[in-house]
Amino acid sequence: MKPHLLKVEVVPEQSFAVRQQVNPLFYNQWHYHEELELTYVQEGSGIRFVGDSIQNFQAGDLILLGSNLPHFWRGENQTAANESTECQAMVVQFTANFWGDTFLDLPELSIIKELFRKARRGIHIKGETRQRVAEQMQAMVGAKGLDRLTALLHILQLIALSSETTFLSSDGFNIPLNDQDTRRIAKIHAFTLANFSQKIKLEEVAATVHLSPNAFCRYFKTHTRKTYSQFLLEIRIGHACKLLMEDRLSIGQICLESGFANFSNFNRYFKAITNLTPQAYARMYR
Repeated sequence: MKPHLLKVEVVPEQSFAVRQQVNPLFYNQWHYHEELELTYVQEGSGIRFVGDSIQNFQAGDLILLGSNLPHFWRGENQTAANESTECQAMVVQFTANFWGDTFLDLPELSIIKELFRKARRGIHIKGETRQRVAEQMQAMVGAKGLDRLTALLHILQLIALSSETTFLSSDGFNIPLNDQDTRRIAKIHAFTLANFSQKIKLEEVAATVHLSPNAFCRYFKTHTRKTYSQFLLEIRIGHACKLLMEDRLSIGQICLESGFANFSNFNRYFKAITNLTPQAYARMYR
Protein backbone atom coordinates (compact mmCIF):
# COMPACT_ATOMS: atom_id res chain seq x y z
CA MET A 1 0.00 0.00 0.00
CA LYS A 2 1.52 3.31 -1.00
CA PRO A 3 0.15 6.28 0.90
CA HIS A 4 0.48 9.76 -0.55
CA LEU A 5 3.99 11.22 -0.35
CA LEU A 6 3.83 14.56 1.44
CA LYS A 7 6.58 17.14 0.94
CA VAL A 8 7.43 18.94 4.18
CA GLU A 9 8.38 22.58 3.69
CA VAL A 10 11.29 23.96 5.72
CA VAL A 11 12.32 27.61 6.00
CA PRO A 12 15.63 28.06 4.09
CA GLU A 13 17.58 29.32 7.11
CA GLN A 14 16.36 26.42 9.29
CA SER A 15 17.32 22.74 9.17
CA PHE A 16 13.99 21.37 10.44
CA ALA A 17 10.38 22.49 10.75
CA VAL A 18 8.59 23.62 13.92
CA ARG A 19 5.04 24.87 13.53
CA GLN A 20 1.71 25.46 15.15
CA GLN A 21 -0.85 23.57 13.07
CA VAL A 22 -4.55 24.42 13.11
CA ASN A 23 -6.74 22.30 10.89
CA PRO A 24 -10.18 20.74 11.39
CA LEU A 25 -8.92 17.39 10.09
CA PHE A 26 -5.14 17.75 10.41
CA TYR A 27 -3.88 16.31 7.10
CA ASN A 28 -6.94 14.24 6.21
CA GLN A 29 -5.25 11.80 3.83
CA TRP A 30 -3.32 8.57 4.22
CA HIS A 31 0.25 9.79 3.67
CA TYR A 32 3.89 9.43 4.63
CA HIS A 33 7.06 11.52 4.46
CA GLU A 34 10.79 11.04 4.93
CA GLU A 35 10.79 13.30 7.97
CA LEU A 36 10.22 12.00 11.48
CA GLU A 37 7.27 13.79 13.06
CA LEU A 38 6.63 14.73 16.70
CA THR A 39 3.05 15.92 17.31
CA TYR A 40 1.58 17.31 20.52
CA VAL A 41 -2.22 17.69 20.33
CA GLN A 42 -3.31 20.87 22.13
CA GLU A 43 -6.98 20.91 21.18
CA GLY A 44 -9.42 18.56 19.48
CA SER A 45 -10.10 14.85 19.26
CA GLY A 46 -10.73 12.20 16.63
CA ILE A 47 -9.28 8.99 15.27
CA ARG A 48 -5.64 8.32 14.38
CA PHE A 49 -4.33 5.75 11.89
CA VAL A 50 -0.64 4.82 12.18
CA GLY A 51 0.55 1.82 10.17
CA ASP A 52 -1.88 -0.93 11.19
CA SER A 53 -2.92 0.88 14.40
CA ILE A 54 -6.33 2.54 14.87
CA GLN A 55 -6.79 4.63 18.03
CA ASN A 56 -8.73 7.62 19.27
CA PHE A 57 -6.73 10.75 19.97
CA GLN A 58 -7.49 13.69 22.24
CA ALA A 59 -5.90 16.84 23.60
CA GLY A 60 -2.68 16.01 25.43
CA ASP A 61 -1.59 13.17 23.14
CA LEU A 62 2.09 13.17 22.17
CA ILE A 63 3.16 10.99 19.24
CA LEU A 64 6.53 10.37 17.55
CA LEU A 65 6.30 8.91 14.04
CA GLY A 66 9.28 7.45 12.22
CA SER A 67 10.44 8.10 8.68
CA ASN A 68 8.05 6.92 5.93
CA LEU A 69 5.50 5.53 8.41
CA PRO A 70 2.00 5.85 6.85
CA HIS A 71 -0.51 7.77 8.96
CA PHE A 72 -3.37 10.21 9.08
CA TRP A 73 -5.34 12.05 11.75
CA ARG A 74 -9.08 12.45 11.26
CA GLY A 75 -10.44 15.11 13.61
CA GLU A 76 -14.01 15.23 14.86
CA ASN A 77 -16.20 17.86 13.17
CA GLN A 78 -18.46 18.24 16.18
CA THR A 79 -17.97 18.52 19.93
CA ALA A 80 -20.22 16.86 22.45
CA ALA A 81 -22.16 20.15 22.57
CA ASN A 82 -22.64 19.90 18.78
CA GLU A 83 -20.50 22.95 18.07
CA SER A 84 -17.91 23.09 15.32
CA THR A 85 -14.35 22.62 16.54
CA GLU A 86 -10.82 22.53 15.24
CA CYS A 87 -7.76 20.49 16.06
CA GLN A 88 -4.63 22.34 17.08
CA ALA A 89 -1.19 20.88 17.52
CA MET A 90 2.50 21.68 17.81
CA VAL A 91 4.43 19.73 15.18
CA VAL A 92 8.18 19.19 14.76
CA GLN A 93 9.39 17.52 11.54
CA PHE A 94 13.00 16.61 10.75
CA THR A 95 14.97 14.10 8.70
CA ALA A 96 17.13 11.60 10.53
CA ASN A 97 20.29 12.96 8.88
CA PHE A 98 19.56 16.70 8.80
CA TRP A 99 22.66 17.24 10.97
CA GLY A 100 24.84 15.17 8.62
CA ASP A 101 25.26 11.53 7.66
CA THR A 102 27.72 10.64 10.43
CA PHE A 103 26.40 12.66 13.39
CA LEU A 104 24.25 9.82 14.75
CA ASP A 105 27.24 7.48 14.65
CA LEU A 106 28.77 9.31 17.60
CA PRO A 107 28.71 6.99 20.66
CA GLU A 108 26.98 9.66 22.74
CA LEU A 109 24.02 9.56 20.34
CA SER A 110 23.46 5.80 20.25
CA ILE A 111 20.23 6.16 22.23
CA ILE A 112 18.89 8.67 19.68
CA LYS A 113 19.78 6.36 16.80
CA GLU A 114 17.93 3.52 18.54
CA LEU A 115 14.94 5.81 19.16
CA PHE A 116 14.71 6.55 15.44
CA ARG A 117 14.67 2.80 14.76
CA LYS A 118 11.85 2.25 17.26
CA ALA A 119 9.90 5.21 15.88
CA ARG A 120 9.28 3.24 12.67
CA ARG A 121 6.37 1.70 14.58
CA GLY A 122 5.14 5.01 16.00
CA ILE A 123 5.56 5.86 19.69
CA HIS A 124 2.92 7.17 22.12
CA ILE A 125 4.59 9.21 24.90
CA LYS A 126 2.78 9.54 28.24
CA GLY A 127 3.10 10.67 31.85
CA GLU A 128 5.66 13.13 33.11
CA THR A 129 7.75 12.68 29.94
CA ARG A 130 4.84 13.98 27.86
CA GLN A 131 4.56 17.10 30.01
CA ARG A 132 8.28 17.84 29.90
CA VAL A 133 8.48 17.31 26.13
CA ALA A 134 5.40 19.51 25.54
CA GLU A 135 7.04 22.33 27.51
CA GLN A 136 10.23 22.00 25.47
CA MET A 137 8.25 22.04 22.21
CA GLN A 138 6.44 25.19 23.25
CA ALA A 139 9.77 26.89 23.97
CA MET A 140 11.13 25.69 20.63
CA VAL A 141 8.35 27.47 18.66
CA GLY A 142 9.98 30.85 19.30
CA ALA A 143 13.59 29.68 19.54
CA LYS A 144 16.28 30.59 17.01
CA GLY A 145 19.74 29.45 16.03
CA LEU A 146 21.52 26.91 18.20
CA ASP A 147 18.74 27.00 20.80
CA ARG A 148 16.41 25.19 18.38
CA LEU A 149 18.93 22.42 17.78
CA THR A 150 19.81 21.85 21.44
CA ALA A 151 16.10 21.86 22.37
CA LEU A 152 15.42 19.13 19.82
CA LEU A 153 18.32 17.01 21.12
CA HIS A 154 17.02 17.42 24.67
CA ILE A 155 13.52 16.37 23.60
CA LEU A 156 14.82 13.27 21.83
CA GLN A 157 16.92 12.36 24.86
CA LEU A 158 13.87 12.65 27.14
CA ILE A 159 11.88 10.30 24.93
CA ALA A 160 14.74 7.86 24.38
CA LEU A 161 15.36 7.46 28.13
CA SER A 162 11.70 7.32 29.12
CA SER A 163 9.82 4.20 30.21
CA GLU A 164 6.50 6.03 29.67
CA THR A 165 6.13 5.03 26.02
CA THR A 166 4.14 2.47 24.03
CA PHE A 167 4.29 1.40 20.39
CA LEU A 168 1.42 2.14 18.01
CA SER A 169 1.90 -0.07 14.96
CA SER A 170 2.67 -3.78 15.21
CA ASP A 171 6.21 -5.11 15.08
CA GLY A 172 7.41 -5.60 11.53
CA PHE A 173 4.62 -3.61 9.88
CA ASN A 174 5.74 -2.85 6.34
CA ILE A 175 4.01 -2.05 3.07
CA PRO A 176 4.91 -2.21 -0.61
CA LEU A 177 4.66 1.16 -2.30
CA ASN A 178 2.17 1.30 -5.16
CA ASP A 179 0.00 4.21 -6.37
CA GLN A 180 -3.06 2.08 -7.07
CA ASP A 181 -2.98 0.72 -3.53
CA THR A 182 -2.85 4.26 -2.20
CA ARG A 183 -6.13 5.14 -3.85
CA ARG A 184 -7.78 1.87 -2.90
CA ILE A 185 -6.92 2.02 0.80
CA ALA A 186 -7.97 5.68 0.96
CA LYS A 187 -11.35 4.77 -0.55
CA ILE A 188 -11.82 1.92 1.92
CA HIS A 189 -10.99 4.22 4.84
CA ALA A 190 -13.37 6.91 3.61
CA PHE A 191 -16.25 4.50 2.99
CA THR A 192 -15.83 2.80 6.37
CA LEU A 193 -15.59 6.03 8.36
CA ALA A 194 -18.72 7.34 6.65
CA ASN A 195 -20.78 4.19 7.18
CA PHE A 196 -19.51 2.29 10.25
CA SER A 197 -22.62 3.18 12.30
CA GLN A 198 -24.75 1.22 9.81
CA LYS A 199 -24.64 -2.37 8.61
CA ILE A 200 -21.92 -2.64 5.97
CA LYS A 201 -22.20 -5.45 3.45
CA LEU A 202 -18.96 -6.86 2.14
CA GLU A 203 -20.22 -6.43 -1.42
CA GLU A 204 -20.69 -2.69 -0.83
CA VAL A 205 -17.21 -1.93 0.45
CA ALA A 206 -15.63 -4.24 -2.14
CA ALA A 207 -17.47 -2.36 -4.90
CA THR A 208 -15.83 0.93 -3.87
CA VAL A 209 -12.48 -0.46 -5.09
CA HIS A 210 -13.93 -2.59 -7.92
CA LEU A 211 -13.10 -5.98 -6.40
CA SER A 212 -15.19 -9.08 -5.79
CA PRO A 213 -15.86 -9.82 -2.08
CA ASN A 214 -13.36 -12.70 -2.03
CA ALA A 215 -10.68 -10.70 -3.83
CA PHE A 216 -11.34 -7.76 -1.51
CA CYS A 217 -10.85 -9.89 1.61
CA ARG A 218 -7.54 -11.22 0.34
CA TYR A 219 -6.40 -7.78 -0.76
CA PHE A 220 -7.26 -6.08 2.52
CA LYS A 221 -5.60 -8.74 4.66
CA THR A 222 -2.44 -8.63 2.54
CA HIS A 223 -2.09 -4.86 2.76
CA THR A 224 -3.19 -4.19 6.34
CA ARG A 225 -2.35 -7.42 8.16
CA LYS A 226 -5.89 -7.67 9.51
CA THR A 227 -9.28 -8.71 8.19
CA TYR A 228 -11.79 -6.07 7.15
CA SER A 229 -14.17 -7.23 9.88
CA GLN A 230 -11.43 -6.61 12.47
CA PHE A 231 -10.71 -3.19 10.97
CA LEU A 232 -14.41 -2.27 11.09
CA LEU A 233 -14.74 -3.58 14.62
CA GLU A 234 -11.81 -1.48 15.84
CA ILE A 235 -13.33 1.67 14.35
CA ARG A 236 -16.71 0.93 15.94
CA ILE A 237 -15.23 0.21 19.37
CA GLY A 238 -13.02 3.30 19.11
CA HIS A 239 -16.10 5.41 18.42
CA ALA A 240 -17.89 3.80 21.37
CA CYS A 241 -14.93 4.63 23.63
CA LYS A 242 -15.13 8.26 22.61
CA LEU A 243 -18.88 8.42 23.34
CA LEU A 244 -18.37 6.73 26.73
CA MET A 245 -15.74 9.32 27.63
CA GLU A 246 -18.13 12.15 26.69
CA ASP A 247 -20.76 10.67 29.06
CA ARG A 248 -23.79 12.15 27.31
CA LEU A 249 -25.55 9.01 26.01
CA SER A 250 -26.71 5.80 27.64
CA ILE A 251 -24.72 2.66 26.93
CA GLY A 252 -27.67 1.33 24.94
CA GLN A 253 -27.63 4.43 22.72
CA ILE A 254 -23.85 4.17 22.31
CA CYS A 255 -24.24 0.54 21.26
CA LEU A 256 -26.58 1.53 18.42
CA GLU A 257 -24.65 4.65 17.37
CA SER A 258 -21.47 2.60 17.08
CA GLY A 259 -23.04 0.17 14.62
CA PHE A 260 -23.91 -2.81 16.85
CA ALA A 261 -27.26 -4.51 16.39
CA ASN A 262 -27.50 -5.91 19.92
CA PHE A 263 -25.99 -5.25 23.32
CA SER A 264 -24.56 -8.73 23.91
CA ASN A 265 -22.33 -8.48 20.82
CA PHE A 266 -21.33 -4.92 21.75
CA ASN A 267 -20.39 -5.96 25.27
CA ARG A 268 -18.43 -9.03 24.07
CA TYR A 269 -16.44 -7.22 21.38
CA PHE A 270 -15.81 -4.18 23.58
CA LYS A 271 -14.27 -6.33 26.31
CA ALA A 272 -12.24 -8.33 23.79
CA ILE A 273 -10.56 -5.16 22.49
CA THR A 274 -10.31 -2.98 25.62
CA ASN A 275 -10.23 -5.68 28.35
CA LEU A 276 -13.03 -3.74 30.06
CA THR A 277 -16.80 -3.79 29.91
CA PRO A 278 -18.45 -0.60 28.58
CA GLN A 279 -19.67 0.15 32.12
CA ALA A 280 -16.17 -0.20 33.60
CA TYR A 281 -14.68 1.94 30.82
CA ALA A 282 -17.25 4.67 31.46
CA ARG A 283 -16.57 4.62 35.22
CA MET A 284 -12.86 5.01 34.55
CA TYR A 285 -13.46 8.39 32.88
CA ARG A 286 -16.17 9.81 35.16
